Amino acid sequence: MAYEIVMPQLSDSMDEGKLISWKIKPGDHVKKGDVIADVESDKAIMEVQSFKEGTVKSLSVKEGESVRVGSIIAVIDTDAKEPTAYVEKELPKEEKKTDEKETKPQTSQTSFLDEILGFDIVEGDASPKAKALAAQYKIDLQKLQKEGKLPIPAHQKDILDYRMEHYFTPKALQLLKQYKLDLSLFAEDKKHDSAEIISYIQSHDIPLPKEISTFQKALIKTVENSAKKPTYHLYDNIDATLILSHKKYSVSVWLIKLFAQAMMEHETFRSTLKQEHIITYPNASIALAIAHEDLLYMVVFKDANLLSVDEIDEKLKNYENKVKNKDITPKDMQGSTFAVSNLGMFGVERFDAMINADDSAIAAIGSGKENKISVTLTLDHRIINGYQAAKFMQTLKTLAKDQTLFKE
Repeated sequence: MAYEIVMPQLSDSMDEGKLISWKIKPGDHVKKGDVIADVESDKAIMEVQSFKEGTVKSLSVKEGESVRVGSIIAVIDTDAKEPTAYVEKELPKEEKKTDEKETKPQTSQTSFLDEILGFDIVEGDASPKAKALAAQYKIDLQKLQKEGKLPIPAHQKDILDYRMEHYFTPKALQLLKQYKLDLSLFAEDKKHDSAEIISYIQSHDIPLPKEISTFQKALIKTVENSAKKPTYHLYDNIDATLILSHKKYSVSVWLIKLFAQAMMEHETFRSTLKQEHIITYPNASIALAIAHEDLLYMVVFKDANLLSVDEIDEKLKNYENKVKNKDITPKDMQGSTFAVSNLGMFGVERFDAMINADDSAIAAIGSGKENKISVTLTLDHRIINGYQAAKFMQTLKTLAKDQTLFKE
């Protein structure tokens, strides 16, 4: 029986996933619970497991390819109880690449080979096109294959790649690939280095095209949805004397503690809008913006009002390590109704922040000045009105001066 494994939906906002790497190949025997692949969702990289035992019959998605949620990525033969030679039934990966290369419009590497036509069918140790190119460029195909410098069988791309190594340094080739430059732009009378490629890029003002990752696509979607909300801003500041005097913990740790306490007195900040209902939670769950390698992660401190300052601090350090090691999961970034974004450590005096996901509000924290920290609230007007926002700020300012909260 064929068991089809599909691209899982690893978060509510995930529309597609990127296959990062396969842990299996056709013919391998897998057991229930075995990890078969790493997939990048809109939140993080996660493992995909097989929920049935059997032998891998086929893999439908290439490493690095993105497909929609629900698309078949692998097929397991559950009737096979031991490894089976399914490899012979599968088109070799190398051959797949060749077919795709031949049927698509010519790329920069083949733009100067329009005169070479025909089907890329493997014959012996090389395809006809590979043999034609080898002869045209006076490349000793048999010798290079014996030396391991060309694969067996060799295809057109292999010959082109080998030849280009004679005209471009590795760094130069990398730049050509990054900037999607046509190789024919450079004369084939010498070997070009990266300095020449950079000079060409700068003199012709060529921009760098960057692929949008699955994570960035999700972030763009969140920001676009947030921009549709009817929001307004409230600008104020709080006394930071006690916060700055207790240096054992960071400003962010104290802010989470203070905001959690204030949220417990104002239920609208513990609420979110779901269809025709306003859902109010009994505890205060706060998302905190953490940046790493130019990416922003909104990690959630679930039920923060029940956590001590020590526990908040420990949880923050754990999140920072997970973000650094790319171990963050969708669950780590779900369940908040309010968020905090702190740019004060960069000297930013005040800024506006966009509401995170389905939260009712977000606080943008600026730098301290004369023992004052600026707080800019962005609020969803459908859930929180101006009067409620003002009362919340009054509570927050009172808590910031409460000595009993800082005894920890």
